[in-house]
Amino acid sequence: MERTYLEPDGLAAPPEPYAHAIRCGDTLYIAGQVAFDEHNQIVGVGDAGLQAAQVWRNIGLAVQAAGGTLADVVKITIFLKDIRDAPSEIAVRERLFEPGRFPICTMVQVANLGLPDLLMEIDAVAALG
Repeated sequence: MERTYLEPDGLAAPPEPYAHAIRCGDTLYIAGQVAFDEHNQIVGVGDAGLQAAQVWRNIGLAVQAAGGTLADVVKITIFLKDIRDAPSEIAVRERLFEPGRFPICTMVQVANLGLPDLLMEIDAVAALG
């Protein structure tokens, strides 16, 4: 199956060797997104709600680069530095998806996310077309 490596507008180039998104047929795989802006600066230091909004903005940019929308996201994995930040992420997700049309979700607490000020990371899979 042909793979298309995407470089979504509005997302800074990854700081490490990986792709933000790869489309295989009608399936889009999105690398774990964190609260980086277009300059790889952390948005919302200390604020889980602001970080969640930025993470979902980044996921949206990746899906748009493949010709889809957030409504096409079917599965997510959420990595939280502190599980008590779950309500902040959930509140953002509830605003972005139609009731009853949420993606499958796995949520876990992790020891670290690479940088001390990052509170969460979300990877996603979207079904396009």
